[in-house]
Amino acid sequence: MAWPLAVGLLSFTIMAVTDTLLMGRVNTAAQGAVALSGLFALVLVAFFRGLCGGPQAVVAAADGAGDRGRVREAASAGLLFGLGGGLVGLMLLVAAVAWSMDLVFADPELIGPASNYLIVLALGLPFDMGAYGAMSVLQGLGDTRTRMWASVAANAVNIGLDIVLIFGLGPIPALGETGAAVASVAGMVVASGIYLLRYRQLVGPPVRPSRDVVVSAWRLGVPSGAQFLLGVSAFVTTNLVLARVGPAHVAASGIVLEIMTVSFLPGRGLGEAAGTLVGRYLGARRPDAADRAMRSARLLALAIMGAFGVAFFVGADVIAAPFSRDPEVLALCADLLRIAAVLQLFDAAATVHLYALRGAGDMRFTLIVSTASAWLLMVPGTLFFALVMGWGATGAWLGLLLHIAVMGGVTWLRMGGLATGRVGRLDLLLGRSATA
Repeated sequence: MAWPLAVGLLSFTIMAVTDTLLMGRVNTAAQGAVALSGLFALVLVAFFRGLCGGPQAVVAAADGAGDRGRVREAASAGLLFGLGGGLVGLMLLVAAVAWSMDLVFADPELIGPASNYLIVLALGLPFDMGAYGAMSVLQGLGDTRTRMWASVAANAVNIGLDIVLIFGLGPIPALGETGAAVASVAGMVVASGIYLLRYRQLVGPPVRPSRDVVVSAWRLGVPSGAQFLLGVSAFVTTNLVLARVGPAHVAASGIVLEIMTVSFLPGRGLGEAAGTLVGRYLGARRPDAADRAMRSARLLALAIMGAFGVAFFVGADVIAAPFSRDPEVLALCADLLRIAAVLQLFDAAATVHLYALRGAGDMRFTLIVSTASAWLLMVPGTLFFALVMGWGATGAWLGLLLHIAVMGGVTWLRMGGLATGRVGRLDLLLGRSATA
């Protein structure tokens, strides 16, 4: 179950890395603007992405319990949450471009490229979020291959159009960051079509979900959505701090983040697989099996991401070299990659734990812990190390390391209650009647 997820995530990562690589051939300001714009757009839909975790958890548990009717209703709620979030995100992003770019992007050099990129990207959000809702449902059912193929197809479209639209070809003019956004939207449209087609094959046409299912999915999804929103907002805040330091620091942080997404893939893939299995096993009243699935995923994630950490530390300069021609950016990238090397093990544990807790319906705990850590450790740490100490991007990543280390340790302690049944919300996963 994990490897198709990892391949799908890798394909998505290649898409993002390609944008970063190609924009670096335009100029440092455009590269930094696109990297920061992607994070800004993510903030506007972050709540709804997390909200889709509620229907996914209900689908997985209902599937484990053999309740086909509840599966179909929760799946329809997932589509509703995703598409609604995409429409809200579109309106918010258009409004942000019209009225608040000078507040978000302190450096005037970034405002023009960021506005060009975001106004086009906004048009793709309904497709992207509709696909995200369908994808969450499919993963709840254990179908991870569709994500792999959808990501590969979207990636192929995006990369092909990137090369043509960013730099121009024949009669097609060079569109720079606008071309990168058009290519991204085209990839979103392709992916959404694949997800929705597979959804119809496995689930059937959408139905009107019952109030009980919507309330359960909502109660599970809101803490997850709030966690995602507050976590992403904290991360974007740290990047906005870097925007006050200079474009080179923004670009370097964005580059290393894109590089690290490759090493995140094993943790993400194994974590999402563990979350689905935890939900299924709890739905089947087998908490011991849920605990074994989580432990196996954690061990594999630690081993694989630890190996990436060694590679980052030893080969930092070589890994960073293709991403920029700016010596200042490359020097910063090498420093950040060595911090990222240490971060790997903490992130492996934290990622698997958070997905497993989400699969168990323990959303409130993850909300409290992740939000407190992000806003009480990462953001203040970034402000202190990056601005007060004057360490720029290096200081920001030290704040991130502190946050992830605490998350890994606290969630490790929480997972000790999974095997005994002390962690989980069967009343919401299966409905109160099933737990009476």
